[in-house]
Amino acid sequence: MRTIKLQQQLLLSKEYQNAARLKVFITLLFIASEEGRIVTTLSTLANRTSLTIKQIRSALTALCKAGKIDKFSTHLNTSITICNYDSYTI
Repeated sequence: MRTIKLQQQLLLSKEYQNAARLKVFITLLFIASEEGRIVTTLSTLANRTSLTIKQIRSALTALCKAGKIDKFSTHLNTSITICNYDSYTI
């Protein structure tokens, strides 16, 4: 079982005022490898979070703009790297 740490100010920050965005980010933290990387699909993330693919796409775009993640998409999958992943792990 993975343990992550979140600072309370995360909930107050502008980029996480959107519940879908916060849900996606926390899900990414839990499913990331030890290096903070995830290879997944939008539909897999939608199933895991009970969000729509449009909500997932919007959340990932906003997280990229905020500098929280880097992502690279192909027609098969999406590769995501969480920036400063070590700061979220115990």
